[in-house]
Amino acid sequence: MSIYTVKRYSLYKFIGLSFALIYGFFIVGSLQYLYSVGSGDINAYIDFFEDIDIFTTYNEYSIRGDGVFRVLVIFIGNYFNLEPITVLSYFAFIMSSLIFCIYAIHIRSTKYLIYILPIFLMIFFTPMVSNLFASGIRSGISFTILMISFIYFKGLPKYILFGLSSVIHLSMMPIIALYILYHMLKRVRIKSPFIVPLFILVLISFSIVIASNILNFNVTPINSSNLFNVLILFLALLMIFSSKKVFKNVYGFISIGMIFIYLFGFIIDLSFSRYIGNAIILYLFFLINKGELGTIQVFTAGYIPFFFLVSFYAISNTS
Repeated sequence: MSIYTVKRYSLYKFIGLSFALIYGFFIVGSLQYLYSVGSGDINAYIDFFEDIDIFTTYNEYSIRGDGVFRVLVIFIGNYFNLEPITVLSYFAFIMSSLIFCIYAIHIRSTKYLIYILPIFLMIFFTPMVSNLFASGIRSGISFTILMISFIYFKGLPKYILFGLSSVIHLSMMPIIALYILYHMLKRVRIKSPFIVPLFILVLISFSIVIASNILNFNVTPINSSNLFNVLILFLALLMIFSSKKVFKNVYGFISIGMIFIYLFGFIIDLSFSRYIGNAIILYLFFLINKGELGTIQVFTAGYIPFFFLVSFYAISNTS
């Protein structure tokens, strides 16, 4: 490897890190804005931390529900003498910068960077994705741990991280289930690489929704407009038909499953809106890893109107 190549590679890493840090500051700014206007989950967290004493937290929220997260925030706040909003801002900055950096360093080449940069930035600045880090901080932390386990770990350490992410937020369990399902299907010779996986994914996603409803697991009443749901249906079709190879990649497979869970939840009047951001950012990793140039171009062209419409929808709902 020539000195020029090494310097160029180092420059790309520096630029990627710089953009990751900028994105982290953007997420912190979004968190502060959501807190100021009383939108998102962030206010519920702050109200909890301001109204409950540490003794009650340690004894009633030690391991069940979101207790691990709450105890961790209170412990860090007391240890470093920080306000809860400051601790949550640090969490948001770290996980958003980390995910952005991980995605950036996995871009295959300069050639792909040119084509994927527009969709890369649009996805990270899509409200459902940015809110994953700025508003749903607990689920964002769980998702960050899960992505790190997918990408960098194998064997027992990976499954330990699976458990940790699920303990922090139970919403990661369907994602883990789809991950396991993908690897089970890989061991079976399927003649149709598109129709059969699509049918299986529809069936499993619907089963997850029904099971969640019966067990009252991580479900809330639906509160989105019909226009928003039409946009998500459009996104689902775009994700499925932009590439026939989407089901051959674990991140593409899981992302489609997440979208199906949302859509099936809408049919039975349940909201799984938290999974939309997960699905979009997982699909981006599919594009980074396995997306062909034609796939990237088609998906980018279709995503542009979706991005502007959901951004307008989000701004109108928070202003």
